[in-house]
Amino acid sequence: MNSTEENPRKEDLTKEGEFSREKTRTKVIRFLLYFAITFFVIAGRSAQWVLTEWGDLTLDEVIFTMTQPLNGTDSGIIRSYILFAVLPGVIILAALMIVEHLFLMKKQPPKGRRVKGEDGKKTRLPAELTPEMESALRADHEKKDTKARNLFRVWLLPVCAIIAAVFGIIQISGLWIKLGVSEHLSSLGEDSTWIEDNYVDPTKVQLTFPEKKRNLIYIFLESMEVSYADKASGGLFDTNYIPRLTEISRENENFSGSDKKVLDGGNSLKYSTWTMGGMFAATSGLPLKIPLELKGVGTNFMNTQTSFFSDLTCLGDILEAQGYNMEMSFGSDATFGGRRLCFTEHGNYDFYDWKYYTTDGELPSDYKVWWGFEDQKLFAFAKDRLTALGQEDAPFDFTMLTVDTHYPNGYVCELCGEEYDEQYANVIRCSDNQVADFVEWCQKQPWYENTTIILSGDHPTMNKEFCSSASYDYRRKVYTAYINAPVEPVRKDFREYATVDNFPTTLAALGVQIEGNRLGLGTNLFSAEDTLVERDGLEFVNTELQKSSDWMDKMSNLQEVSAKIEYKDYDPESQTIKMVLTDVTSDEVDSFHVSMHMYGYLVNGKDYVSWSDSVEEEPGVHVVTIKIPTDKAFNGRIKIQPHCMIDGVRGIHLDTHYYHLEYDEGGANAEAYQCDRYGEELKEPSWWDKVKDWWAGLWPL
Repeated sequence: MNSTEENPRKEDLTKEGEFSREKTRTKVIRFLLYFAITFFVIAGRSAQWVLTEWGDLTLDEVIFTMTQPLNGTDSGIIRSYILFAVLPGVIILAALMIVEHLFLMKKQPPKGRRVKGEDGKKTRLPAELTPEMESALRADHEKKDTKARNLFRVWLLPVCAIIAAVFGIIQISGLWIKLGVSEHLSSLGEDSTWIEDNYVDPTKVQLTFPEKKRNLIYIFLESMEVSYADKASGGLFDTNYIPRLTEISRENENFSGSDKKVLDGGNSLKYSTWTMGGMFAATSGLPLKIPLELKGVGTNFMNTQTSFFSDLTCLGDILEAQGYNMEMSFGSDATFGGRRLCFTEHGNYDFYDWKYYTTDGELPSDYKVWWGFEDQKLFAFAKDRLTALGQEDAPFDFTMLTVDTHYPNGYVCELCGEEYDEQYANVIRCSDNQVADFVEWCQKQPWYENTTIILSGDHPTMNKEFCSSASYDYRRKVYTAYINAPVEPVRKDFREYATVDNFPTTLAALGVQIEGNRLGLGTNLFSAEDTLVERDGLEFVNTELQKSSDWMDKMSNLQEVSAKIEYKDYDPESQTIKMVLTDVTSDEVDSFHVSMHMYGYLVNGKDYVSWSDSVEEEPGVHVVTIKIPTDKAFNGRIKIQPHCMIDGVRGIHLDTHYYHLEYDEGGANAEAYQCDRYGEELKEPSWWDKVKDWWAGLWPL
C-alpha cells in the first residue's frame, strides 16, 4: 500500500480548494449561541441581584424602586448591578471566544476577489495562497483536526448555551415566583372588593374607653424582625442578636400563645413593607395601597399631597378626640414620605424631629448624621418629652421611630460594639440595648403604672444578605411586644396576624372595649376573633390586596403633581442652562432641586453630578440655573431631572430631559442641542405631530 492510500487525508490536503472558508450559516449559529449564553447569564444574575436587593418587596414596589431617578448613592447600586450581573456574562463570553478562536476554530483562508462576469453576475475567485500561508494553514488544521478538538468544537457552545439557559430560567422562575408575577399579571385589570368588604369603619363601631385613660408609648423599630433572634426563639441565627428584646417580648405579649419560647410577630402585608407603609398599616388598619406613580405620585411621595386619606379614621384621630396629648419623635425629617402630613391630619401630633431639634438650638443647625440624628439622641430627647408629658393631667400618646438599623448596614454610633464581624449585626445588637434600656427607664417613672408600651418593627429589613439564610417557607415577621397592657389574650394558641391588626390591638392594650373587636382590616388580638390572615390565609390576602380597588383609589384621593417646564438652550457665554417651571399643580411644592448628570465627564473616576436649587423670581415662576463645568473638554450627553421640594425634603422627579454638549477645554467652540435619551436632536413638532396631539386630546382614554 503506497503512502497516499495509507493517508488519504494527506492527499486531499494537496487538492485545490481544500481550505474552504466557514459557511455563513455556521457563523450565524455561533453568534446566536454567544448571544444566548450571555443573555441567560446576565438575566439569571440580574434575577439573583433583584432578590438580593429587594426580595421581600412586592412587584409594584420593585418596579417603583427601579424607575426612580438615579442620583447620589444610586450610582453605587448601578455599580453593584454591573459587577454582579453584567460583568460575569461579559467574562464568560470573552472566555468562550478566546477558547473558540485560539484552540478550536481552524484558521480561515483569505477571501478571493469578487468579479463581475460577462452575464453581469458577481462571482468570487479562488484566493491565492502563498507557500508560507498554505504551510501555516496546514499546520493549524492538522493541529486542530483531532477527535477531541472536533468534539469540543461541535458541542462546547451548545452545551454552554443549555447550561446558561437552565441557570437563567431557574433564577428568573425563582424571581417570578417570589415577586408573584403570575398573580400580578392575572390581577391586572381585575377589580376586587375584598378590602371594602372586610373594612370596618371605626366611626361605626362603639369604642368604650376606661374611666382613667392610659398613656401610650408606641415605638416603631426600624427594620426590626423576629428573624434576628436565635433559632430556638424562632429566628434565623445561631446567635441571638436581640437577646434583651427577646426577653421583653417573652415576658410581655407577642401572641405566641402559652409557649413563650418561640417569638411571634406581625406579617407585613403587601403595600406595608416600607416605613410609611408600615406606620400607616399599624395606625389605620389598611395597607398604603395607592396606584403607584398615578399622575406622578408614588407611595413615598405622599408629601406632595394636600391630604392623606382624609376620609379615614385612624388611631391618632381616636386618641385626639379623647383628649390625649399627641407627640411624635423622629431622628429624621418628619416630612419625608408624607409622615408629617399623615399624622398632622390624623391626630394633629406635635413633631419633635431632626428639623425641630436643629431649629430650636438643641442641636447645631448643620448637624446631620445618617438620616438626621442617631437613636442615642432620640432616646435622650424622648426622656425629656415624656418627663414633661408625665406632669400633665391629660393622657398622652408619644410615638417614636428609630432609625439606626435602617438599610443597608445601619449606623454605627459611639455605643455600638464590635462583638460581631458584620456591621449590621453590631448595629442591631446596639439597638437591642438602647431600646431595652429605654423601656427599663420608662418602667421606673411615676407615670408608668398607667402606661402601655408597644414595640413593633415597621417592616422587615431590606438588607437581604443579612437574612439570606431564610428559606422560602420561613415567614419573616416584624418584632412585636405589648408591654404593661391591662388585658390578657383570650386565646392561647400561636396567632397568625399582620401589622394591620396592631390598630385595634393597640386600643385594646389601652383598656378600650371594641364592639366586634375589629377595626379597619385589623382584629383585636386580645380577643377570640380570627384575623383575616387566619381566616383567609396570607397568600390569599396578599393576592386580593394587589388587585385594583376602586374603593382604595377613592379613599386616597390623589391629586396630580405636574408643572409646565421650559428648557432653555445652552448659553456658551455664561456656560449655563436655564429652565423655568410654572403652573405647579401641588400647593405643597415650594421649590425645586434639579440634578444634572454628565455622561463621560469624569471627576475622581465617576460621572460628574451636580444639584441646583430654584429661585422663585415671581410668584409661581421658579427659575433654575445650571452651571456646566468646562475645566476640560466634553463631548456627550447630559441628563437633567427636576425634583419637587416640600418643606426642605426632596420629593418626586417631574421630568427627565437631555442635552448634547460639545466644547473644548475652557468652554470654547461650543455646540449644543436638546436631544432625546439616545442623543437624537429634538425637532420642532411638525404640523402632522400637532394634528396627532390634537386628536389624542379629543380621546384622552
